[in-house]
Amino acid sequence: MRLATTGEIELLEKLRQQDSAAFAALYDLYVRKIYAYALGVLKSPALAEDVTQDTFVKLWEHARGIHTDRSLQPFLFTIARNHCLNVIKQASRESRISDEVFAHALDQAENGLEYVERKQTSEFIGQAIAELPPQRRLIYDLCRNYGYSYKQAAEKLGIKDSTVNSQMVKALKTIKDFMVRNGALLLLLYYRS
Repeated sequence: MRLATTGEIELLEKLRQQDSAAFAALYDLYVRKIYAYALGVLKSPALAEDVTQDTFVKLWEHARGIHTDRSLQPFLFTIARNHCLNVIKQASRESRISDEVFAHALDQAENGLEYVERKQTSEFIGQAIAELPPQRRLIYDLCRNYGYSYKQAAEKLGIKDSTVNSQMVKALKTIKDFMVRNGALLLLLYYRS
């Protein structure tokens, strides 16, 4: 269970009192993550947008019961996951939804060569990450795989934000250098953010 940050706690306490400004701030903080998650599951921008909006409607409806000591992110992702599952179940019954999912899945389908390149690049990245020093690897893992902000990672590890930032810069440079050295010139968009 991730703990909420001080700023998030204040927003959650205001949200519990139906404060629309707090809701708007939380929406801005999480909307892109929820949309990206829903899009990854459903492959349809329209359906992902619907799931995202439904997730935040549910948040507003259940605002009074929100736990203010925990991060809101897992709660939102659980709601989004459940909405995605409902859409998938509904798709099996409604041809309109299944047509929408199928159309976007085909657009995003990769050919065999793309799949092999992505898989090889992913393996190179895994090898590069395994060679990072333990502390740097932990910071990288928290920020990249668990969605921690640099500030959240710093608080969790009891270090400065600037240390997390410099370690992430070094980790990304090390990974990039590793891939170039090993002939993996296809760097994923993953490393542009």
